[in-house]
Parts: sequence; C-alpha cells; structure tokens
Amino acid sequence: MTKLEVGYIVWGLFAVAVIVPEVLAYFGKSFVPFPGVARTAYNLELRRPLAAVVILAGLTILTVHLVLYPWPD
Repeated sequence: MTKLEVGYIVWGLFAVAVIVPEVLAYFGKSFVPFPGVARTAYNLELRRPLAAVVILAGLTILTVHLVLYPWPD
C-alpha cells in the first residue's frame, strides 16, 4: 500500500467520522439528536471556559500536525 492510498484512507475516514456528522447536525436539526462540534465547543465554553481552552488548543495542535504531516520531524 502506497502513502497516497494510506492518505486517501485516513482522510476518507476523517470525512466520514467528523465532517458528515457535523453537516448532519447543522442541516438536520429536526432528525439528528446530537449537536455539532461548534455547538458543543460553545456550550463547553459557557460552562467551563478553561476546559474549553485546553480542549480546543489540543484539537488545534492535532489539526496542524495532521495537515503538515512530516513536520515536525
């Protein structure tokens, strides 16, 4: 399996696991029983601001590492 195929698998799983539920939560408010990531982060920020900062910083670092894959090497 080449790096290109692994990349397609990883980003495809990411799309299925994160992007599809987020779009469903945004557009399908009447039939989806869960909030999206943005609404969850907002609710967390209202209840526990410090916890929201820590979790969102971690998600940001994870995103940077996924997008700029070989860095930092």
